[in-house]
Amino acid sequence: MKAFSITAALAAFALVSAIAPATVRADAAKPVLRAGLTLEVSTLDPARATNYGENIIVLNVYDMLVMPMPDNTVVPWIAKSWDVSDDRKTYTFHLRDDVLFHDGKPVEADDIAFSMRRVLTLPGLVGGYLRNVDKDKIEVVDPRTVRFNLKEVDPTFIRALVNLKILNGKLLMANKAEGQYGEFGDYGVKYLQSKDAGSGPYYIADFKAGEGITLKAFEGYKLRPFEPGAPVEVKLRIIPEIVTLENKMLAGEFDVSLVSPSPPRVKIFADNPKFAVDQWPTLNNYYVVMNTTKPPLDDVNVRKAISHAFDASTAMNKIYSGGIRLKGPVPEALLGKCEGIATYEYDMKKAAEYIAKSKYSADDLKKFKLEYASTAGSEPFEKVGLLLTLNLKRIGLNAEVKTVRWTDIVAAQTKPESAYPFVFFYDSARVRHPSPLLSFYTKKGWGAPYPSGGIYWENPEVTALMDKASLLPDGAPEQYALYCEAQKKIAAEAPAIFAHNDIRVQPRWKYLVKAAKQDGGSSQYEYRFETFRFDTKDPDFVANQSK
Repeated sequence: MKAFSITAALAAFALVSAIAPATVRADAAKPVLRAGLTLEVSTLDPARATNYGENIIVLNVYDMLVMPMPDNTVVPWIAKSWDVSDDRKTYTFHLRDDVLFHDGKPVEADDIAFSMRRVLTLPGLVGGYLRNVDKDKIEVVDPRTVRFNLKEVDPTFIRALVNLKILNGKLLMANKAEGQYGEFGDYGVKYLQSKDAGSGPYYIADFKAGEGITLKAFEGYKLRPFEPGAPVEVKLRIIPEIVTLENKMLAGEFDVSLVSPSPPRVKIFADNPKFAVDQWPTLNNYYVVMNTTKPPLDDVNVRKAISHAFDASTAMNKIYSGGIRLKGPVPEALLGKCEGIATYEYDMKKAAEYIAKSKYSADDLKKFKLEYASTAGSEPFEKVGLLLTLNLKRIGLNAEVKTVRWTDIVAAQTKPESAYPFVFFYDSARVRHPSPLLSFYTKKGWGAPYPSGGIYWENPEVTALMDKASLLPDGAPEQYALYCEAQKKIAAEAPAIFAHNDIRVQPRWKYLVKAAKQDGGSSQYEYRFETFRFDTKDPDFVANQSK
């Protein structure tokens, strides 16, 4: 039996956040963090949150058994320690005794078990990360001990737990609606459309769909104490137009930008002495995924032609603020060195040559309508779509951009007949391990309610490599060599365009003296707002807080 007990680190990384409307007068003891989001917030349910705004909200409202760190490790959080069986299939977690939900109820093992069963039952991305947990063999040993049994060895399990937000089971069951889950009704889905059941540093004070959300500090929070200058309230407003959002930043209505400015406008903030501009590399990995069941995307030569027709440099450096080219599903920062991967540089001549090799005639290719689903409210996504579809038309493909709500995109991806031919998005590598990113290129990833779930591509050799890697000690060189081989086989058949992982550019007012300055170790964890600090004596802070 291996025992793990890491002292819970109560500091380390800086994070960022959000707001909007106005306070009448600045109160130095009660600073309010204000920021904007460009994408709609369509759910507050941690089992269903997928876009960056939803993730930022739920990671501030809920806590987890383990907390991710910037070095891609995890430390105990609600769990103070855990034991792992010799066969690496049984995990026993020992819980802290001082963690409270927002209604004052202690967090106990029953809540951990409830939260795990819920994500494994409801459709959603989180359940996919934890699919190896046997839902029927979750054990509540005592109020402070819970045990999970895995169906098979899973090297990502501990890291994947950063996605399991712990819910107040008693509260949700007291507010359940009628539903398809027997005694659990709707599992609290309706309740969580506008309310929370969490234990995190903030609770949901107000939510207006399409407008914004207000979070307030939870006074009973013990896991990381609020320090002077930390925001006691967070206001996030939905601002679909990036230029409008940037102008509100300049006017002092927002304190920090949660969205990188367009490259031409970065200089406006950099040249303004009242602003700081932070930059750091992220693991936000951008892809154009293809539904390989839909003709002509079932033809590898067509997919290679499309990959060569993608102007990655323009997308990365003109539409976005720089980054590092991807060579496959997994960035080098997670996979390490992997030589011999097929790459597809922007080359319209090569694109035309691959089209000529297709099993489809030129006339046939024109008959296939290829929709690029552009997430509503995202100007960069639309610009990338226009860039790509224009080039695809040049090689004889009937491609067009279609604006679609994010929730409709992820729902469509769950079935091959409804999944879009192209979806551009980024995966923020919620689980910092090669396996989850590679698994979308096996049958295990088919139909996940996420853009990558709509690829529907498999090479049996890739699946065999992944299965073999899962049995090896996590992090072993032999394991990563197998992941490298899987990456090479995937890239060779081009089931997606592997674009880039980006550089985060974050303008902030200088009175926000502590904010996100590096990747947080998982999706948007740099934006845990209780780690932010204001200089409440700064004249600009006093002036702006009343706007």
